[in-house]
Amino acid sequence: MKQISVLFPLLVIFMVSACAPTYKRQPTQSREFFTPRNWQIPIEKEDQPGPASVTPTKIKPNIVMPDEEDEPKNPEEQMIGFASWYGPGFHGEKTANGEQYDQDALTAAHRFLPMNTWVQVTNLENNKTVIVRINDRGPYKKNRIIDLTRRAAESLEFKEQGTARVSLKVIRYPKDYDPTEGMTPYKQMIVQIGVFSTMQRADAFKIKLNQKFTKIPIFVETRKDLFYVLAGPYDEKNAADRVSNVLKRGGIDNFVRSYKK
Repeated sequence: MKQISVLFPLLVIFMVSACAPTYKRQPTQSREFFTPRNWQIPIEKEDQPGPASVTPTKIKPNIVMPDEEDEPKNPEEQMIGFASWYGPGFHGEKTANGEQYDQDALTAAHRFLPMNTWVQVTNLENNKTVIVRINDRGPYKKNRIIDLTRRAAESLEFKEQGTARVSLKVIRYPKDYDPTEGMTPYKQMIVQIGVFSTMQRADAFKIKLNQKFTKIPIFVETRKDLFYVLAGPYDEKNAADRVSNVLKRGGIDNFVRSYKK
């Protein structure tokens, strides 16, 4: 009788486990980079956010949330891919927008999102979230969509493993973002040939270049009282690099950069 009382609970456990449904692991989502449908919609606010205006409300550990008015108009929009981080080797160097890189700040590099765009990054492997500001360009390795500081990687808890699958959500575009142009100028590349303090000197240099390089589209762009002589724009960096090399072989110093930062 004692033997039956011992075996009966074991029999019940066996029957329950046998009837339990089995769950198949869901296939990994595509690692392709997605441009959100709401990229043309700027956040309506005059001033740009700064460290003092981002409210560190603790919703859960390692989450820094902005004010409620900063919430995106289409919160379901996101970009999915892999995040990496960069730190000690770049600390103190200049970023693409001229700032000094700080591995302990909440900033990031993105290939084309406008500088000073605020982005919410979610680690899809553990659901940790952090908000960063774009101030640099990169990463350029396949499947990587954002390069974070050491502090941001620590907040998302992937510093040791080096990369993590993440989603990005634009919280706020910069004030100078033009929704009528969209992301195109930020994706395009140009060759910067010269910068002048007067339009007359810039035009004269452009005319001289046009006479020597007849097949290269050269134009002058005005920005903050300076006049830039540029070639392009080009949809692919390789095309801009080829033009840059042609100009250099012709004795014209230049460099390739994003059309708009």
